[in-house]
Amino acid sequence: MTTTRSDSTLIGQIEVRSIDYVPAHERKGKLTDQATIWFAGSAHLLSMATGALGIVMGLNLGWTLIALVVGTVVGTAPVASHATQGPHLGLPQMIQSRPQFGRYGALAIWLMAIVVYWGYIVFGGNLLGATAEELGGGSAPTWAIITGLVAVALAIFGYHWLHVAQRYISVALIIALVIYILGLFANGAIPASSWDLSSATFKPAAFFTAVSAAAAYQLSWAFFVSDYSRYMPASTHKAKIMTWTSLGLFFGVFSFEAVGAICMALLPDEYFITSLSQTGDSVFAGLGPIMLVLGGLGLLGLMAMCVYGGSLTIITAIDSVRSVVPTRRIRIVTILMVGLTATVAGAYMPADFLNTSFATILVVLSYLMAPWTAINLTDFFLVRRGHYSIREMFSRTGIYSNWNWRGIAAYVLTFVIMIPFMYLSFYQGPIALALGGVDVAFFVGIPIGGLIYWILCRGMDLDAERKIIESADRELDSFAAPIE
Repeated sequence: MTTTRSDSTLIGQIEVRSIDYVPAHERKGKLTDQATIWFAGSAHLLSMATGALGIVMGLNLGWTLIALVVGTVVGTAPVASHATQGPHLGLPQMIQSRPQFGRYGALAIWLMAIVVYWGYIVFGGNLLGATAEELGGGSAPTWAIITGLVAVALAIFGYHWLHVAQRYISVALIIALVIYILGLFANGAIPASSWDLSSATFKPAAFFTAVSAAAAYQLSWAFFVSDYSRYMPASTHKAKIMTWTSLGLFFGVFSFEAVGAICMALLPDEYFITSLSQTGDSVFAGLGPIMLVLGGLGLLGLMAMCVYGGSLTIITAIDSVRSVVPTRRIRIVTILMVGLTATVAGAYMPADFLNTSFATILVVLSYLMAPWTAINLTDFFLVRRGHYSIREMFSRTGIYSNWNWRGIAAYVLTFVIMIPFMYLSFYQGPIALALGGVDVAFFVGIPIGGLIYWILCRGMDLDAERKIIESADRELDSFAAPIE
């Protein structure tokens, strides 16, 4: 096999790297790219479905927007924190779960991540098919397959192409959103009663469900944040990358969630794609289709990011069972596996699935992800404080072992503690019922998960571990030639 030092960093060529370490000489990038990739990756049509939930549950527009702000802020904080791990370690997000859960122990986490990636591609393709059908006619399944293939192609070219695409989409989205929002206020489309924040219009159960849904939706990006920061220089300032990532995540998600809430409040009987088209055209003729196209492009970018992240996670999982040589070929094969199966599923998924199941899926995601993100971040910032061995993460007999009882026990205990706080259509926990149907399991899970893991790690011999790390990772860049 031949090797190369830099072709994975060049625009115009297919990326070489997958789960392998990115050496110093390949590190480059701008902090603003962390904002644009997440702005475009979250300012899209699918975010409208989350934004509409508060209105559907009986909140007015004012309380819905407040719930969305609270939930998005809560979700943004841990997600942006994960962005610091990319420059520091030079690895994709999922490989970084091995120190907390072990080589085999992390398989359950990776399975959960694959379900999230695959699900977003399915939802995205289905929604883009319906949107394209409304815009230009033709068959929704055909459009879903076409858009899915574009997402797969973009994922194959990889990291740098994804950043470039999302940069241009972000600029166009910001311009269109400003015109849309200002236009609606200027033409008086939103009635004054929508902003009534009196206690008479406040519904606690609906409000906290909307908060949880917004937080869970935002937190779902946590699985792949450092995938898109791992080519940044190791010297990247942690506070700065968290700030830029937060800006993109918060304003991207909230902007289209707010659009979804507005559309549902103004046209409650219309499907949100139709309502976006109609409210856009009320500002000026043609703005509706423009908003649909740009929101669709953002969603297409997210689908490509999910195909890319899904590929990295599958390679990581396979490598846990049997060592994998991270070639360009395995990148492409796993991208095709994830992208094509999800594209076909999205093309033929029932059109009303988003309306009937999306809220429940978001809440369940929050239950599953809260313990993981708490454990991962606690390990990085408070326990090991960023001291990890890249080589040992890939060693079958390394210091991180196959099973880490501390991470596994912390995850299971946290999930069990969350159960009484859960409120779903098929299960209502006793504490949630006592709170009048308010679901706070997500907000319990993150602090409890971090605390339990921190307590369980108090007996670890970190000094001995750091001595092994120092020895194992000498001349690390010589370990990092990409394999064709």
